Amino acid sequence: MLDKTPLGVTVRIARIDWTAMSDGEGRRLREFGLMEGCEVTPLHRGSIFSRDPLALIVGRMKVIIRARQAAAIEVEPA
Repeated sequence: MLDKTPLGVTVRIARIDWTAMSDGEGRRLREFGLMEGCEVTPLHRGSIFSRDPLALIVGRMKVIIRARQAAAIEVEPA
């Protein structure tokens, strides 16, 4: 799952559980380009005490998502 991926490691999105999030959250992630087959690189997490939020590189963009959204994204090696 994306929330468990080590920082700095590029992975490919294998599957997204769209039912684990609201319609608005799913639309926002699709607008950012988070779709099956897309490559992403986790950059950093919120703080020492929390894994929320998670900053990612998607293409040429930096995107911030919640840890529970990242937990709904299954990844594979790029």
